[in-house]
Formats: sequence, C-alpha cells, structure tokens
Amino acid sequence: MIAAEWFFIVFRILHIGAGIVWVGSVFFLVAFVQPIAATIAPAGAPFMAELLGARRLVDRILVIASVTIVAGLILYLRDMDDAGGFGDFLGTNYGVALTIGGVTAIAAFLVGLFGTRPAVRRLLALGRQIASSEGPPSPDLTAQVPALQDLTKILARISLGLLGITVIAMATARYW
Repeated sequence: MIAAEWFFIVFRILHIGAGIVWVGSVFFLVAFVQPIAATIAPAGAPFMAELLGARRLVDRILVIASVTIVAGLILYLRDMDDAGGFGDFLGTNYGVALTIGGVTAIAAFLVGLFGTRPAVRRLLALGRQIASSEGPPSPDLTAQVPALQDLTKILARISLGLLGITVIAMATARYW
C-alpha cells in the first residue's frame, strides 16, 4: 500500500506543480508580455518573435499543460474508482467540482493547441515573409499582422479565463 501512495503522491506533485507553471505562464503572458510588446511596438516584434519562435513558448506551455492533464487524469480515475464509478463520483459535489475543473483545463489546452499555436505559427511565418520582402511589404501582408495579433490576444485571454475556472474548481472541490 505504501508504494501505491507514493505513486499517487508523485502524480499529485506533477499535477499541481505543472498546473502552477501552466496557469502562471498564461497569466504572465496575458497580463504583462502581450501588453508590454504592444506598448513598445514595433520594437516588441523581435522580442515576441524570439519568445514565440526561437524559444517556442506556446509549444513549451502545451507540454506543461499535457503533464498537468495526464497527471490529473490519473488522479481523477483513482478518485472515481474510490467512489465506486463515474456515476457515483458525479453524484458527489467533489466529483462535480473536479469534473468542471478537468473539462475547463482540457478546453484551455485545446484552445492553445488548435487556436493559439496555429495563429502564432501563421504570425511568425508572416513576419518572416515581411522581413524577407524586398522593398516595402505589400499592404495585404501588413494588414494580416494586426488581425493575427488580436486573435492571439483573444485566445490567450480565453485560455486564462478557462484556467481561472479550473483553479477555482480544483482549489475549492473539497468544500462544495
């Protein structure tokens, strides 16, 4: 029994630790990095290209999110089993709270994977295309940049909102 408890302690540490890094990274990006880059534009463009392109921030956040979700799923399945099954688990306030937290975390991950990541890749490719163009870039190219920047801001805020719901649900699950 002791080995099983250590197994779940490790997954709990992974889940909580990675979750802190995930939510903190998205919060820092939304609250500080994006606004500062917009304020110092166009000087912010090389910084954002380095952060999002060379440093692959979005990909790294998605890896951390994956660790959070997989470790959380293992813990969720254990709690569900302890409760006697999925139906019985959802019959408890604790089970409902954890389910809400899990669903909103997965939704935030999917926004990042299928929304933010492709938008950032398009924005970086567009930036490279503009930088490599001879002479001034075409108005069509330059017109796409603000739209993609706005999209990435909106998607990051959606992710942060979903993660806020996740944190509240997970942190208060015992008290529902």
